[in-house]
Amino acid sequence: MNAKEMRAYRVQLFRDAANFRRPDRIPYFANNVTWKIFDAGHTLDEAFSDYGVMRECVIHFLDTYPVDNLMDVGIRNQFGVTEAFGPGSYYYHDKEAVGVRDHAHCTVDTLKEYLEDPEKFTWEKILPAKYGDDWYRKDKTVWKKTFAEYLKYIRYIISMSSLTSKKYGLPSLAPNNPMTGAIDFAVEEMEANLLGIRQLSIAMRRSPDELDRFIEAWDAKRIRPQIEKVRTSRGPDCKYCFDASILMLAHNIMNPGQFERFYWPHLKELLDAYAEKKMNVRIFMEGSIMRLTDYFADYPKGVLTFHLESDDPFEIRKRLPNVAIMGGLSTDLMAGGTPEEVTARAKLLCDELGRDGGFILSEGKMVSYRNDARPENIMAVCDFVHSYGK
Repeated sequence: MNAKEMRAYRVQLFRDAANFRRPDRIPYFANNVTWKIFDAGHTLDEAFSDYGVMRECVIHFLDTYPVDNLMDVGIRNQFGVTEAFGPGSYYYHDKEAVGVRDHAHCTVDTLKEYLEDPEKFTWEKILPAKYGDDWYRKDKTVWKKTFAEYLKYIRYIISMSSLTSKKYGLPSLAPNNPMTGAIDFAVEEMEANLLGIRQLSIAMRRSPDELDRFIEAWDAKRIRPQIEKVRTSRGPDCKYCFDASILMLAHNIMNPGQFERFYWPHLKELLDAYAEKKMNVRIFMEGSIMRLTDYFADYPKGVLTFHLESDDPFEIRKRLPNVAIMGGLSTDLMAGGTPEEVTARAKLLCDELGRDGGFILSEGKMVSYRNDARPENIMAVCDFVHSYGK
C-alpha cells in the first residue's frame, strides 16, 4: 500500500474497533511522547533546542516501529517560543524530564472578568503577574525574536503533519486539536490554568454557586458552539480515526457529588450530540474513571472509546460493555517485561477484549521517560499486531 492507502486502511482499523466491528487486525496506537528522543540517542535539551533534531527523532521512531498512529510527533515542543520571551515559563525541562510549575491565573472572584475578555485579562493581569517587572521591560527586540520563533514552530508543525501523513501513512486522530480548537471544559481549564488544583478544590466546597455561574458562561462561549457544530454536521468524518478527542483529568479531584454538579451535565450534553449523529469520541481518561462508570452506561456501542491511563481494562469492560477500550499496556510492563511477556499480555487483551472489535492496543500512560519502555518491547507489540489473527 502507498501512504494514502495506508492512511485509509488505518482509519478503517480504528473506526471498526471503535464501532465494535471486527477489524482486519487490532490497531496499535503508540502513546509515545518524549521517549522517542532517548531512543534516537538524544537528550531533551538537544531535541527541544533544535527542530531538526526533533524531526530526526520522529523519523527514527517511525522508521523503526511500524505503529498505526502516534500520540506526538514533536509538536508539543514550544520551548523555543517561551524561552525567546525570557524566564518565567510554567514549563521547564532538563536533559531527562519535563516539568510544570503550579500556577493559577485567577481567583474565584476574577473568573468572570477573565471570561468577559480573555485577551485583555491576559495582557493586563496574567502576563504582568507571570513576568513581574520584567514584563514592562520587554521591547520590540524581544517581541520580534519571540514571533520569529513562533513562526518556526508553526512551520515545524505543518512540516511534520505532512511528513507523517504523506510518507508514513499516519492518519489524523480527530478533527479537534490545539491548533484547530480543542474541546476544553470549564473544570479542566480551571484545574490546569485558571485556579489550579488547590483553589479549585476549595472553591467546589466554599463557592459552588460562583463556579456554576462561570461554568454556564464558559459553556455558552466554548462548548455550546461545538455542540451546534456537531448537530449540524453530516455525521462521522472518516478522514479521521475518531470524530472527537477529549482529555479528562479534573474528575480525579472530585467526589461523585461534585462530578455530578460541575462536570457531568456539561460533558453529557456534548456526548449526547455526538451520539445523536452516531459519531465516536475518544476520551483519554487520565487517572481513574472507575468510580464514575455508571454515568456512561447508557450510551450505545460506537459512541465512546475510553483510552485508559490507569484503570484495569478488563474491569472497565465488565462495567461498560458498550464502551470501546484503548490501552492495556502499562509502562511497568513495557519497561520491565520481556518481549515474550509483552506479547503474551497483548494477546490476552486482544483475545478477551478485541476479537470482535471494541479494543485498540496502546500504552496507558504517556511513554515519556527514558526508562518507560525498552525498544524490543515496542517492537514486540508492532510484530504482534501485524501477525495476530492472520
